[in-house]
Amino acid sequence: MIDVAMGTVFARRIAAAALILTLAVLSALTAHKTHKPFSPFAPDFRTQGPADAKVLMVEFSDFECPACRYAEKPLHDLLALYKGHIRFVFKHYPLRMHERARPAAIAAECAGRQGRFWEYHDRLYDRQEEWTNDKAEMMLAGYASDLKLDMDAWQACRRDPALPALLEAELRDGNNAWVGSTPTFFINGKRFVGFQQLRERGTLFVEKELKR
Repeated sequence: MIDVAMGTVFARRIAAAALILTLAVLSALTAHKTHKPFSPFAPDFRTQGPADAKVLMVEFSDFECPACRYAEKPLHDLLALYKGHIRFVFKHYPLRMHERARPAAIAAECAGRQGRFWEYHDRLYDRQEEWTNDKAEMMLAGYASDLKLDMDAWQACRRDPALPALLEAELRDGNNAWVGSTPTFFINGKRFVGFQQLRERGTLFVEKELKR
């Protein structure tokens, strides 16, 4: 009787495990079917490389994220190595845990409207430890001044209600692509998470794509 009872319990556990596995598979399939592709587009001032390049590379990044700063060197090396063959698109993905990431993204966006996005972008990463504190407001304005931006226009731009909406749209894009951390890169649709994956596998993947 004991053996029979134990066998029944074991069978029930197997059946329950099989049911859970089936539900998990169905859930994954449903999520895949309802998954929306993210938009690979951004304002021209946040793009580099020819529009008809064979390789499209999209980065979701956060200016306050240390890992994003570490990714800058392997990213620059990759873009320099394949200059003219990669279309690079930068998209904002300010993590909610980083309270200064959104103001920094808006500040960079407003620098971009004056044609200086990449210079401002580089300042934010190069001097990340300098502005990710209580001096953020002063430092963000200081970088704009250093770049000789029209400060009245830059400050007015930062109050533009369209910019928070733009950030939310790009966050939705990242969420649609299941971005969970920054930096996350997509090279012709293939995901690379973090600077180590980009450094270790990015070059080989780009070479493979260019040979197609």
